[in-house]
Amino acid sequence: MQPYKYNPNNHSGRFNKRITLWGPVVIQDEIGNEVESFEEIVTLWSMVKTTKGSEYFAAAQTNSVNTVRFVVRYSKSLEEIFNRETSKFEIEYKGIRYDVQGAPINDDELNKTYTIIAEGRL
Repeated sequence: MQPYKYNPNNHSGRFNKRITLWGPVVIQDEIGNEVESFEEIVTLWSMVKTTKGSEYFAAAQTNSVNTVRFVVRYSKSLEEIFNRETSKFEIEYKGIRYDVQGAPINDDELNKTYTIIAEGRL
């Protein structure tokens, strides 16, 4: 493979959607107790790809599930966030919360992009 060949899939113009990563953060309250809180961790530029949508019926109401693939650029700080023991993350995109399914994937182990698969309920 040619190391300096242009790759249109990683062109910066494709990472044009703003997403916010939410996750568990341990904070101390006023007495000094450690409390786990679910807060905004980082805001990123992302490439968003819709993979599948489905509907299901539960408790006499219709629910829609939208599976989306978020591709973000690799960074050391993201690697540290994703390698934490707790892997419960959510992504907020256009006002909709998406539950991250499994651990984010370091694409081809090249340290260039992460692929995050998430489900959003409409």
